[in-house]
Amino acid sequence: MHPETSSESCKMRTHPAQRRAMLAKTAIAVKQLGLDDETFRAMLRNLFGRESRKELNDHELALLCDHLATLGASFTAKDAPREGKPFRRKAAGRRSDWYEIPEGPLAALKRKIAAMWRELGYDMTSLDTRVRRSFGVDAFRWLEDERHLRTLLADLETRLHAQRRKGQA
Repeated sequence: MHPETSSESCKMRTHPAQRRAMLAKTAIAVKQLGLDDETFRAMLRNLFGRESRKELNDHELALLCDHLATLGASFTAKDAPREGKPFRRKAAGRRSDWYEIPEGPLAALKRKIAAMWRELGYDMTSLDTRVRRSFGVDAFRWLEDERHLRTLLADLETRLHAQRRKGQA
């Protein structure tokens, strides 16, 4: 298994705190899965051609977290879910009610899109599917083309407007 790591999708830079959080997630996953150091390094070599998780770029680090989740690692707190509608676990241990937006020049626009997506009542994990089908980018967090983001925003504004009109009728 060699995850796609094209230079186009690797341009994203996460905030240092988010990178530290992803590194911590990998450490937690390694412990949960009971992987010894040699096995984990062999996995890194096999997946990314690297010896250490600190050598991974942000895109590869996110892919590693996803891969570890598919192996059974859990990145959610054991506490009860938030009040209201409980979240559902999705592929790769992601939550259906939350989406992490990395800092960057388009972060505000991405947060607005995520808020509108949530307001429409859509599952947050389906945002990646929409982006993949519409723009050919594997995850919303890696979408860095402002034109594509504006297209998605215009579509969501139209849908929200229609939903509000329908609610008034």
